Amino acid sequence: MSSLPSFQQREEQVNITGEIKYFLGKGEYAHLKFSESATSFSIDLVMVPSVHRNKGIGALLINRILLLADCMDKDIYVSARPIGNTSEERLYRLVKYYNRFGFEAIDQGLTAVFMVRK
Repeated sequence: MSSLPSFQQREEQVNITGEIKYFLGKGEYAHLKFSESATSFSIDLVMVPSVHRNKGIGALLINRILLLADCMDKDIYVSARPIGNTSEERLYRLVKYYNRFGFEAIDQGLTAVFMVRK
């Protein structure tokens, strides 16, 4: 008998990381970093340079990973956590932002809200 794990066991052990980039010109880009497991995705980081914010670039990146998760029938998780100043108001705005994409809070701390989109 083979001691190698079955395909399903190997699939469950795989954790793929990736990045979606949106080039803004002049060497600048926005990016979304993600991880993928056998059953779900997680958004690890969304970064849009401050001069390019409020133009829909972050939404474009998030919609790309949501499309991928939907095509693969996987849940997607995000830890809504403001970078820098973690005031209650900034956290609230970030949670509202992710709510627009269908994310729902499943756990909340003082500086972050763990959310899922099924």
